[in-house]
Amino acid sequence: MKRSLALFAVLLLIGAMATAANRTDPGFVGRPGGPPTDAGTDECPGTPITGPLPYADSGDTCAGTNSITSYTGTCTLPFPYGGEDLIYEIALGAGNNVGFSADLGPTGDLALFLISTCGNGASCVINSQDAIGPGAGPEVIDPASYPPSTYYLYVDSYYNAGTPGSCGTYNLTVTGTVPVELIEFTAS
Repeated sequence: MKRSLALFAVLLLIGAMATAANRTDPGFVGRPGGPPTDAGTDECPGTPITGPLPYADSGDTCAGTNSITSYTGTCTLPFPYGGEDLIYEIALGAGNNVGFSADLGPTGDLALFLISTCGNGASCVINSQDAIGPGAGPEVIDPASYPPSTYYLYVDSYYNAGTPGSCGTYNLTVTGTVPVELIEFTAS
């Protein structure tokens, strides 16, 4: 009796400590392929893209600040991206093949950038075609294979933060395959 009462007390304590997640909680991450979760973050390392693909999320860059203004590397662009941005993190193993797409709301002129070092625009690997104008799009990075590593997807804007077109809403979809690597396995 004492043992089952103690077990009940532990379960009750765990239940009291848990909070019901809902879409309005910051950091809420829904099930992969489920409804949009509004989980993009404004700080490195970004919200992890986890689970099997497809992954779906929605966000509003107006809640962010401008983290990167210049994307270079293989993404050398002739103009700065001074708008508010949100960040996602994705770990890709050998044999990956992923694509990114953002359907845009009517107010932001947003673009997608995949970089290899969070916060460093000089590590840009690829960017979307950048359809010009607020609400123009979708923004797409076609499916491709990348060297195994952790990457950061930025949703950013050409317009300077705080000006019309600098921020807006989006629905992000990540598709493809993201095989993972076993880093360590221990048996006792």
